[in-house]
Amino acid sequence: MSSHKELKNIIDKFPKNEVNLASHKVELAARKIDSILSDANKLDNKLKSMEDKFDKFYVQYKNNYKEWIGGLNDVESSANKLEDDLVKIMDVAQEIGVDGRSIDGFAKTSDLVTRLKEISKNSKQLYPKVD
Repeated sequence: MSSHKELKNIIDKFPKNEVNLASHKVELAARKIDSILSDANKLDNKLKSMEDKFDKFYVQYKNNYKEWIGGLNDVESSANKLEDDLVKIMDVAQEIGVDGRSIDGFAKTSDLVTRLKEISKNSKQLYPKVD
């Protein structure tokens, strides 16, 4: 019995504060909440940084896309005007009895204008549209 008394004496010397053993057991068995929070904050910051970077890229892409489409529209519009000029040349040549296609440089010019119109029209589908 003396060992029982000794044990009781030892226990009596400890502070009488209640200890939540369940909480201590959880802390021992798993990572501390502060460590998890720290890692979660790092991931949150990484996500925000990636989102900011992509937002800037997206705005730049949108602006470049609008410029690209505007440039293609300008080329197509100008090529249409050049085609109208070639038609006028053909009409005038026909009035004086000449085949307009026989005029020096006409075929090469006509081919280039046709190519410009096709490229400017078809190039609009090369990249995804953004709104």
